Amino acid sequence: MNPAVAALLLVAAVIPRAAGASLPDSTAGWSAASAAVSVHLDRTTISTRIGQRFAFSSTLRNESDQPLPGVIAHLNVLSLDPGVYVDPEDWSSQRTIYLDPLPAHASTRLAWTVQAVNSGRLVIYVAVTAKQGTDAVVASNTLRLAVAQQRTVDAGGILPLAVAVPTAILLLTGFAAHRRRRLR
Repeated sequence: MNPAVAALLLVAAVIPRAAGASLPDSTAGWSAASAAVSVHLDRTTISTRIGQRFAFSSTLRNESDQPLPGVIAHLNVLSLDPGVYVDPEDWSSQRTIYLDPLPAHASTRLAWTVQAVNSGRLVIYVAVTAKQGTDAVVASNTLRLAVAQQRTVDAGGILPLAVAVPTAILLLTGFAAHRRRRLR
């Protein structure tokens, strides 16, 4: 995990406790269980090109003695390069998965399919929370992406059409000119 993200998560976990804040009773079950919930991605790095699809999976594990009801997993994409805007909806049409209750000491595997949209250095991770009454969020390790810019001569299959139409016009013009000369 990125040291900055780990530090941020640690600070977020410590500040409410240090200030004497407590969570409402409706969140107690998830908050207590969240310490025993983990999310791990099956990969740590991928190199790809813009427009390419790739897949990976995450494993959500409930290591507590209590079932986790209403679990939500959400895919997140962010850029490590300043000035690069990332719209996660462009990367995947299914970024949120609502799960059935996860029994105690059980795990579930979630498959994610993503299409690289931006070039540069990016990070993908999965965050997990409960559907109702909690502020607790557990994040996975990061999947670091190196996305190369793809330069294509035939963007979208247009090259044959872009060559054929002018060639056909040139041939028809030449044929018409030849026929006129012949008729004179």
